[in-house]
Amino acid sequence: MKWALPKVSLIRRAVFLLYARHDFSFTRSGLFLGLLLFCNLLHSAEATIAVAANFRETAQAIAQRLESTSPHRFTIISGSTGKLVSQALYGAPFDVVMAADQARPLKLIDEGLAAMNARRTYALGELGLWWPGKAPPFGIIDLHELSPQSVCLANPALAPYGAAAWSLMEQSGLNVEWLAGVVRVDNVNLVAGMVAQKQSRAGFVARASITGMMRKGDLALDDQSILWLSSEAAIQQDLVLMKRAEDNPAAQWWVEQLFEAPIQDLLKSHGYQLPKEEQSQ
Repeated sequence: MKWALPKVSLIRRAVFLLYARHDFSFTRSGLFLGLLLFCNLLHSAEATIAVAANFRETAQAIAQRLESTSPHRFTIISGSTGKLVSQALYGAPFDVVMAADQARPLKLIDEGLAAMNARRTYALGELGLWWPGKAPPFGIIDLHELSPQSVCLANPALAPYGAAAWSLMEQSGLNVEWLAGVVRVDNVNLVAGMVAQKQSRAGFVARASITGMMRKGDLALDDQSILWLSSEAAIQQDLVLMKRAEDNPAAQWWVEQLFEAPIQDLLKSHGYQLPKEEQSQ
């Protein structure tokens, strides 16, 4: 059997690497621990997780935690929901897609790339109008005081947070010509950066983006400068496990652990609300 010799060589190398890495002695207990770690190595898997831009830092924190408690490894790809789903439709090797809306995961299901029972709402995002220096109270209609070129939002065609913001601006009664001049950027994280750097006077941001900037010390914020719009526009964020990953233990582990208490607590600390059905469990 020609394959047996290289396989034995691979096992021998793996065992010696385990001993070298963990400084085990060649005792019975050391051998037992080494074999346990080797079994984990045999059952390890890798998964590529595509996440909406607002969820990037949260996904990275989840990956770090799950990699520390399992043999699996995760690659995080982030971008606007529209771009990620378009890439998935054209064959990008994503195992899990975590969108910032519900419509685009359904598109993947309609195209046969994911099963209906593989879709779940994993978080509720919160949209806000950040207007530094504006004395409260203020509303969306008050944006007419600014030049539209000084107001920023995520591209409504690609980003669900931008689509929600655009809908609210239209409903507010802002002039159509004024709306046409509003600056559109690729994703909602960029909006927060532009307002923080004073490239825009005001912008529609995600609470998760603001929370992340504050957690890293990049932002000291007076919360009164943000009009939170959760009652008008709660952003339901859905995920799908792709059919290509139905037998991938790393992808399945990722999805399962998202709805366990430790990761649910992490989501809340990163500025997300939990879906009601998950809160009741």
